[in-house]
Amino acid sequence: MFRKKQKWLRIVVISALCLIIWGGSMLACIAQEEYPTKSIHLYVPFGPGGATDLAARALVSVIPAYLGQPVIVHNMPGAGGTICDQFVLKQKPDGYTMQMAAIAANLTVLAFNPDLPFSYNDFTLICRTQASPGVVAVASDTPWDTLEELLEYIRNNPGKATHSSSGIGSMHHLGAWLLLKAAGIPIENVTLIPFDSGAEQVTAILGGHIDFAYINYIEVISQIRAGKMKLLAVTPERLKEFPNVPTFKELGYPGVNVIGWRGIVGPPGLSDYIVNKWVEAIEKVKQDRAWLKLIDRLGEVVWYQGPEEFAKSLVKEYEEAREIAKLAGR
Repeated sequence: MFRKKQKWLRIVVISALCLIIWGGSMLACIAQEEYPTKSIHLYVPFGPGGATDLAARALVSVIPAYLGQPVIVHNMPGAGGTICDQFVLKQKPDGYTMQMAAIAANLTVLAFNPDLPFSYNDFTLICRTQASPGVVAVASDTPWDTLEELLEYIRNNPGKATHSSSGIGSMHHLGAWLLLKAAGIPIENVTLIPFDSGAEQVTAILGGHIDFAYINYIEVISQIRAGKMKLLAVTPERLKEFPNVPTFKELGYPGVNVIGWRGIVGPPGLSDYIVNKWVEAIEKVKQDRAWLKLIDRLGEVVWYQGPEEFAKSLVKEYEEAREIAKLAGR
């Protein structure tokens, strides 16, 4: 009789434990399925008004309709975007702290600084969303009307010309470096002036403090339209709005092909559920007429890549950037 009671007691205890475990799992699933239940914070690794900031603000103007919660933009510039990188990497993988990724902060700067305590693949990669052509821009009152005229000035006046970037290894730095190398001009002929954003670079060009910039088209388009700046070259192809601007390839510099891109990443360890929620939302955004109109107005194009394709592309692009960095002595 006593043994039977013991047996039944074990059954009751085991059953109760199973119910507790099962119930806990169900509660966890329910809690997970409720994401997001509050505002999401999207961090931009550069200052206000730059290409990545503009892309982030265009995105948050439409994506709350597909995520179900507000998305708040925060600018965290500095060190070529790596201050923001490190901040996001240390956050909880709960989906409430995300980053607007960019070619500089999430790839090229890291390739030029391999001793940093983190790498591009430490993030949870969500997707790539869009791209902006790379251009060489100068103020409209400068004497250079063609790329060759600018390069000739740099070649014949060592140390006098200046250009800008958002950090060593940024697309601005990399593009200018490739151009000078392709033209056979020593890098030392030009003085690099660093800034926190593309917007600051534009202000410096307009103020006569910088001679030229290899920059995102999105960052100068409004000034080009206003006639305050002019474009000397573009990649990867001629622009719809300014079809007379030649490509670097047409000018004999096919290797100058750095373009800016934007995307979404998060801290390490984001669950598949959260990743899928973002992927589903972005896939709806890329068909949203309001968003498409915004990025077209900014001079950008849709360049969507899901998690797997995005990850594969970054591996290849990082290796290419490292080779360039090695040539630059980094």
